[in-house]
Amino acid sequence: MSQEIAKYRVLRLSHIHNNLWEAGSEVEYDGEPGTALEPINDAAKEAKKKAESKGKAQSDQSVAPVVPNPSSQQSGEGDNNPGDDDLDKLREEYEVLFNDKPHHNTSAKTLREKIAEKRKEIGQ
Repeated sequence: MSQEIAKYRVLRLSHIHNNLWEAGSEVEYDGEPGTALEPINDAAKEAKKKAESKGKAQSDQSVAPVVPNPSSQQSGEGDNNPGDDDLDKLREEYEVLFNDKPHHNTSAKTLREKIAEKRKEIGQ
């Protein structure tokens, strides 16, 4: 009895199995898929659904919602308190490059620095 291997379409440049995959590439991946992977077959759709439900369950229980502070935008601290979308993108990029999630308290500035160091290291 053989199990179907999950196949995905890469949505943006991604680091998977020690390779960089361009957007549009198709890849077999048996790990927990992130937002940069679009399911192609049933096995991938099931893995994606499981990962999304797992992420929702964790976020519902462990973290209070982040409410942006409008005064920080006016005081010129925008770099230290980026919008939620920017921080989410940095976390996704970090996860792709390091194959690990960053600590939940890591600042956007630190994430940018670590991502830049890693890209320099791998020659991007």
